[in-house]
This record gives sequence, structure tokens and C-alpha cells, in this order.
Amino acid sequence: MSDQLSLSLRGDVARLPRSMRPMLPKPADAAFDSDEHVFEPRWGGRRTLAFIEPDLPDRGPRLRLLDDSGRDLAARFPELSTLADLVVDLPVILDGELVVPDKVGRMDDEALARRMSDGETSGTTPVYLVFDVLWAGGRPIIAQPLLRRRERLARIVNPSAELVILPGVVRDGMDLYSAVAQQGLHGVMARHLRSPYLPGRRSELWRWIASQPGEMPLHAVPDPIAEAPVRPVLALIQRLPLED
Repeated sequence: MSDQLSLSLRGDVARLPRSMRPMLPKPADAAFDSDEHVFEPRWGGRRTLAFIEPDLPDRGPRLRLLDDSGRDLAARFPELSTLADLVVDLPVILDGELVVPDKVGRMDDEALARRMSDGETSGTTPVYLVFDVLWAGGRPIIAQPLLRRRERLARIVNPSAELVILPGVVRDGMDLYSAVAQQGLHGVMARHLRSPYLPGRRSELWRWIASQPGEMPLHAVPDPIAEAPVRPVLALIQRLPLED
């Protein structure tokens, strides 16, 4: 981790670090409300850091999608090559979650597993749900509080069907948890608004509240859907009590 921090603090504008470990949450016993946290739904996808470089000769790939083990998944998600054109203030590092939604907009675990194992792409469209920015304009911003990083994120990302800024709600964590459980999602993340980003560290500044087994998800009796929504993940997000 010392190598990661030395790279980050040096602020090398010419080149992003080759890798970085994501910050990790600690589990919480139950949902809670807090004016000092932003609460977000967790889809249960693949945690991934997106390294996006400017389009310069001899610079290598513009986009790398590194999972928590350091593997580059970009070749398994070719549809996400457009991310490099949807973000300004390069070079940047984003933190988010790779998901493969089904036609209704819920997480398709089997489709994601196929992607991860053999790169199978037929009939699926991946989405990158981004919730943090660690590096912008070629410089690290991990020491800034999460609130400022989220404000920067909103300025540099042009959302699309493939790139979605995951919205959050402040204060009403218990209401969000209820909505997430009803939708059959995996749980809720609670991130302290003053939290710096701690690469490779598991910290109580970020808490993870898992949906409890036995809770009745809303999709146990599916709503009739005439046709698949154009932007299914966004359609599901709009059904949750979230605010940007």
C-alpha cells in the first residue's frame, strides 16, 4: 500500500499509476439514518477501477478496467470502450461497479459470470455504475473529502446508457434500505461525506448493509412490462427514493 500512496501523493500528471487497490467497507449490523453519510444501492456487480488516459501516441490503451485483484477486464467488456469519450479532465481514475442488467433492469448474475469466465457478449449490455473519482486532471484527489470528489465526478462525467453516476441519498438510509430490499438488490453502501479515499484499506468510514435473507423482494411478483426499457439500469434507479 505504501507504493500506492507514494504514487498518489507524487501527482505524476504524465501517467496514471499502473494499478491501485480499492477502498473497502466494513459491515454494519443494520440500516441507519445519518446526515453525515451518503447512501447508495449496491447491485452486487464487479467492483472495478476505471483508468482512463487521453488519446496520445505511444501511451497504450486509453481504458483499463482493473478489478480488485488487478486484472484488466476491458477486453471482456468491449462495449465500454466508449467510456474514454464520456469523461473529461483526463487522465482520471474512477471507482464503480460493473453490472450486466437483464431486460427489466435488475442484476443478471449469470450473465456477468459468463462475461467474467469467457467474455460471452451475446444478448447482454454491460453498464458501469460509477460512484467516486480518485484521480482527475492527472492528479490524485484521494485526500479530498468524498463530498468534494462527488461534486467533481458530476462535472467530469457525461452520463450515458453505458456510464451511470450512481445517485445517493443523504440522511434517509433506512428508507433506501427498504426500497433496495423490495427491489431484490444486494444491499446499501453508506459512505461518510468527509471520508478521504484510502486505497487498499478497509475502513468504518464506509459501511456495507447487506439485504437480509427472507425479505420479500418486489420482483417476487413481477410487474407486467410491455417492452424492455431503453436504459434499464436508469429505469430501476428511478424507482428508488434517490437524490443526486
